[in-house]
Amino acid sequence: MTTSESASARTAESSFTYRRRLGRYVGDRPGPLLLCVAGLHGNERAGVIAVEHVMEALHRRRPSMRGDFVGLAGNLAALECGRRYIDEDLNRMWQPARVDAVLAGLRSEAGGSPTLPAEPAEGRASLGASEHWEQRQLLEALGQELGEARGDIFALDLHTTSAESAPFATLGDTRANREFALKLPLPIVLGLEEQIDGAMLEHLDQRGLVGIGIEGGVHGAEESVQAHEDSLWITLAALEMLAIEDIPELARRRARLAHASLGLPRALEVRYRHDIQSEDVFKMLPGFRNFAHVEAGQVVGSSSSGPVRSPESGRIFLPLYQELGNDGFFIVHEVNPAWLRVSALLRGLGADRLASFIPGVERHSERTDALVLGPAPSRFLIGVLHLLGFRKRVEADRVLMIRRAEHEPRIPEGPRRG
Repeated sequence: MTTSESASARTAESSFTYRRRLGRYVGDRPGPLLLCVAGLHGNERAGVIAVEHVMEALHRRRPSMRGDFVGLAGNLAALECGRRYIDEDLNRMWQPARVDAVLAGLRSEAGGSPTLPAEPAEGRASLGASEHWEQRQLLEALGQELGEARGDIFALDLHTTSAESAPFATLGDTRANREFALKLPLPIVLGLEEQIDGAMLEHLDQRGLVGIGIEGGVHGAEESVQAHEDSLWITLAALEMLAIEDIPELARRRARLAHASLGLPRALEVRYRHDIQSEDVFKMLPGFRNFAHVEAGQVVGSSSSGPVRSPESGRIFLPLYQELGNDGFFIVHEVNPAWLRVSALLRGLGADRLASFIPGVERHSERTDALVLGPAPSRFLIGVLHLLGFRKRVEADRVLMIRRAEHEPRIPEGPRRG
């Protein structure tokens, strides 16, 4: 039985094991570290199972590898009970000040026992919220793996969705992240990081890693496990970590992943997020598939205050069909690939240094990487600043545009031939 047949014969519930380190395959030569984090949300087990499948195949076949492949599980307690989270969303807890506080706590304990409590229940009881304990352990594991890296570091954050969906990739909009994401035959979605706060990938970005998120499909589906497996094998080829002949069914995996998103644009951008307030009772209308077209004014859900309508025409993105979460839905629009090429060229030329000369744009008084815009800037102006690498943060009556730091490790052009 092939690896793909084995994956399709099992559901996304069957092979999960409750451990932080899902596996480690050490190459016989120095090279990149491919670091995969799966299960940051406990109802998203497909990525965990896919990592286990690939690890199992690698250890069984023992191919020569350049670099190292590591898999970590995110929220063990939530995975155990199949909930998105227990007390707090683990993928909304990675703000710099919060991470710094956790790391300071770990450093202060290093003089004694650097290892956190072995029993999750005891650790959570002493440290407060369940996800606080999970984040501490995950940060410790990440630190150990990054400290042992023998080359450039690439991260994959594996997820699934509550709505039926083709697989796709999300990323912080840097040139290196784009180049990495475009190695996979998946639609890429830009701008999600502007709409949510505290995602783990943004933390990894700030540490200088190249990283993308992969949404494999709907929760619990065999096809979602398969999409993640295909993505992992294709990534190992794209980073030249494995020879083509050592990757089972590589051409078939590429074709299958491309076919799953047939008809979707190559790149899209988030334009709107529907925030669910704590006092609101939001319910998405049934039947929306991810990336389905919607019209301005179309009723897409309901809340305690009445019908919820799409504020503009576009494609609905990540409609909420699960109990937990405060993102009701997003609206995305297609991005012309030529726009991405122009953006890469402008950023390479350092055009961001001229942004403050644009009418209506001022340099921040304290931050060299930030711009300040007046209230209600035009969508065109926001789009131009996106081209230059600035991302939006709304602060009261002004709009703060912060430039995302660009990190440029070497990304190979294609798989190694021998």
